Amino acid sequence: MNFLINIAIDNFESSDNNLLLKYGKNRKQHFLRKRKWFLAEISKKRTVTKMIKVWKTIPLYHDDTYFTHFRMTRETFADLKNALEPFWSTPHGEYSLEHSLHMTLWKLSNSRVTYRELADRFNVGQGTAHKLFLKTIKTICKLKNEICWPSVLQQKKIMENFQTSRVNSFPFVVGCLDGTHFKINTPQTDAISYYDRKGNFSVIMQAICDSKFCFLDVFIGYPGSCHDANVWKNSPLYKGITSGQIKLAKDAIILADSAYPVSRYLIAPFRDNGHLSREEKQFNYYMSSTRVFIEQTFGIFRAKFKILNHIDMRNIEDISTVILACAILHNFVQRSNPVHSEDNHTSMPENLENSNDHDMIELPENINDTNEGIIRRNNLKMLFIS
Repeated sequence: MNFLINIAIDNFESSDNNLLLKYGKNRKQHFLRKRKWFLAEISKKRTVTKMIKVWKTIPLYHDDTYFTHFRMTRETFADLKNALEPFWSTPHGEYSLEHSLHMTLWKLSNSRVTYRELADRFNVGQGTAHKLFLKTIKTICKLKNEICWPSVLQQKKIMENFQTSRVNSFPFVVGCLDGTHFKINTPQTDAISYYDRKGNFSVIMQAICDSKFCFLDVFIGYPGSCHDANVWKNSPLYKGITSGQIKLAKDAIILADSAYPVSRYLIAPFRDNGHLSREEKQFNYYMSSTRVFIEQTFGIFRAKFKILNHIDMRNIEDISTVILACAILHNFVQRSNPVHSEDNHTSMPENLENSNDHDMIELPENINDTNEGIIRRNNLKMLFIS
């Protein structure tokens, strides 16, 4: 009897072992089938419905529609593309400069366009849209010679243009100076430094413009809490002028608002404390009528590139790069206008630029002395006394 019981127990145990082995084998096969299916799925190229005819549609745009979308004419776009081609490389499988430039201009020209929206419109992936945007922005920044401080001979031409730009223009003006703030997202580090007086997080762009609404100099990247005067004193242009490395034409002055310190070459209006004389009010009036050029330039600049209303990026260095690229594009578009082509400040022959050393002002290190600036401002005030 015991023998039969032992045989039954052995049969039962062997049956359990067979079931366990079969279950383990089936589970392993199921896992392998599932893994094979999963690998096959992720290896497939994901297809997302997008505007696949966009590159066929852009050539059909009316000229006005094209200008509205990309903020420049087709002719200017072609010139810009030709200027960027020496700095652009297109590896196999990547998008061309023309496609990348259209995508970048679209994002710059519209307010807070996400990469998802950009990818959907131009039939690319979100990662590709981000990569091409940053690559194109950095390539545009290589045209930095579009913004350069003019030579002495060019400064004379600019002074003449300012003189003829208004009926009662301010004399000896070589440029108008001011700063503007661009809203950004809350920075990940040192956010309090970027908190400006209007309650926004921002970065500052200091700029000097001419009478053709072109930038002569830009200084970008200081946090929004900085005062305009501090930004000016830390700018390369200020350091270059005070050290004598940058020359100014004879009697040339830069106009600024009352936030800036008065100096021999930087003139600000009289502060209105309620006790200004008639001559001082008249001086401020004529000065403001010319200094408004920088306000108008900022207005054109912001209207052209709506991304500047709020730059939705995290990296501060990338934000400064975007602002610089917009400034370069602004000058490129302004100077591509046939009306202004003869006033292009970058086309002067080198031998002419260096032929007027006797008209330069040698600026000693203490040229920013406030007393000298006050004396010169008082002398200029006498010109407006009727």
